[in-house]
Amino acid sequence: MAHKATHQHTDPSSTQVPVVLFGVDQNGKPKAARFVEKHADLAAKAAAHLNLHVLPIVGSAVADLAGRLPAGRIHANGRGFVPYIRRDLYAKLVAAAGTSTSANSPSQQNGDLPKNWDEIGPGHVVIAQQSPDDGWFEAVVVETSGDMLTLRWRDYPRERRLTRNRIAVGLLYPNGDNLRTPAPAIKPSRSGSSQPHAPAETAYPKSWDDIAVGCVVLAKDDGPWCSWWEAIPTDQSGDTFSLQWRKVSDMPKIAQPNVARHRLTLGLLYPNKH
Repeated sequence: MAHKATHQHTDPSSTQVPVVLFGVDQNGKPKAARFVEKHADLAAKAAAHLNLHVLPIVGSAVADLAGRLPAGRIHANGRGFVPYIRRDLYAKLVAAAGTSTSANSPSQQNGDLPKNWDEIGPGHVVIAQQSPDDGWFEAVVVETSGDMLTLRWRDYPRERRLTRNRIAVGLLYPNGDNLRTPAPAIKPSRSGSSQPHAPAETAYPKSWDDIAVGCVVLAKDDGPWCSWWEAIPTDQSGDTFSLQWRKVSDMPKIAQPNVARHRLTLGLLYPNKH
């Protein structure tokens, strides 16, 4: 018996080591679970039918990630088999499996952030809406055909590609690294202050310098999904804005009523179609 056990662990064709199953559902939501040795073969077979990836739990880095995942239930159906997980944890799984392109992500190079919508081309990073309920996420332009863009999600390169019109995507600030630290909260200004103010809620700024109270921009939330949503600046202190989410009822994942952001961390929507 001892010899058989040793053979199972050294045979490269054997799947009898703990494994992680991970992937996305039809709506692009990430899910993953860990399975113990005795269930590894069954889990791998199920993965082939469910379009999930199999990651052997080998090495301390993968073992640490696996320890943060829910345990899969081999005889369960639906969510019980491989539950949903946070997107940031899913991105780490993708990287551990060697499928991530984050090391060469276009977001790491300022030249790959387009300065305007006409300039958008292959390799550029933009912000695309996944759905009204799931928000917007960074995406890489794979190819263009006229005004139509073929995109892949920057942080989830194996998910299905999507197509968007160039004027339907948002832009990130192109002239420097985006500030990742949340801006401090600002106090509401007193009535009668002379802050710049957009003429109406439907004002869409043409540049980051044009962002003003009352316009519409994209802002990234602080939740685990790290998604972007439409927001309206309600107050300003220097280059920091206090914003309220434009349609809170459509955004169940967002708990905070308002946030503070530096103007260069905001995304712009195409200004001429609104």
